[in-house]
Amino acid sequence: MKKPVLIVAFALLIGQRFADSQECSGRCVKKDECQITGSSDVVVVPVLPITQAGALDADFVDLRLDEGCDRLETCCSEGDIIPSAPKGSFTFGQCGVRNQNGIGYRLVGHKNGVSEYGEFPWTLMVLKSQQVVDIYKEVYICGASLIAPNLALTAAHCVVNFKNEKYYVRAGEWDTNTDRELYSTQTRDASEIIIHENYNKHHHNNIALLRLDTPFNADKNVQIICLPPVGSSFTGQECFTGAWGKDKFEQGRLQNILRRVEVPVVSHDQCQDAFRSTRLGPRFVLHDSYMCAGGEENVDVCTGDGGAPLACATPGDSGRYYQVGIVAWGIGCGQKGIPGAYTDIVSFIPWIRNKMASLGIDGSTSTF
Repeated sequence: MKKPVLIVAFALLIGQRFADSQECSGRCVKKDECQITGSSDVVVVPVLPITQAGALDADFVDLRLDEGCDRLETCCSEGDIIPSAPKGSFTFGQCGVRNQNGIGYRLVGHKNGVSEYGEFPWTLMVLKSQQVVDIYKEVYICGASLIAPNLALTAAHCVVNFKNEKYYVRAGEWDTNTDRELYSTQTRDASEIIIHENYNKHHHNNIALLRLDTPFNADKNVQIICLPPVGSSFTGQECFTGAWGKDKFEQGRLQNILRRVEVPVVSHDQCQDAFRSTRLGPRFVLHDSYMCAGGEENVDVCTGDGGAPLACATPGDSGRYYQVGIVAWGIGCGQKGIPGAYTDIVSFIPWIRNKMASLGIDGSTSTF
């Protein structure tokens, strides 16, 4: 299955790009498949969408080609090509391991809230099949997370209104504009959708599980996130979230590269007070199934990021992460002093574990 084309408004500048390139005297391969250039210090800077004003982010754009190869490849002599690792050589190791410096190459310049390649190997895409004229295409719906090889966790609102629709879940995605990343993406059918029994029109208990028809294969860009212990608290901690949502609430664009948004977890009472200062009014009551994070101006998830995991570092181990929330809803995007609402994973751990047991799914892979 080919990747869906999600973004169309991009800086092309193709003429100058190819004018500066040369023919590859060897073979164009992925950057970690060449023993000379294959290292974690290789730097690649992708092109971002045109901004609202029609201008490019000049600090981010790098249009150079490596001797005629794709921007995610390098020209390598035949004698320096490293044989590909056999399929099945990777396993699901420790859950929640974040690749902070990326896999194989890193971004430089003004990164503007985008993740490194493979930084969050547990973040998934939820797609649905949609008919466009006489052709069915896979359309991006929401984010999700991998909590077992064949089980995804997302928000109920992402899947509840599409009865009899065909859903897919994609792992290992990063840049939707290319299929030349170091490691392949994997796409699976969602064979069963389990929505919380008490989910309602007010979006309380906003959580759902997607059982996959076939488990994902472990890879460097496909791993599992840890689920937190019951009763744990992350208030005040800086955490990470993001999917492929819009960069702005109004006139924003879905992003082709997986977003990285760093937000602080705020207390339930502080969040409720903030929401009461908005159009929700002074009597608004934040349901106990929600937690909150954010509040910094212009730093927030937005439309299209729903279902994405909120990941916080495990105590005493900053290299591993718990999923503590699911992106649910907010008042606009990035308003100063107004956090976003997330499904509180800690309060749903018994429900998740019970569902995993009833489905015959091993929960040890998501245990720290």
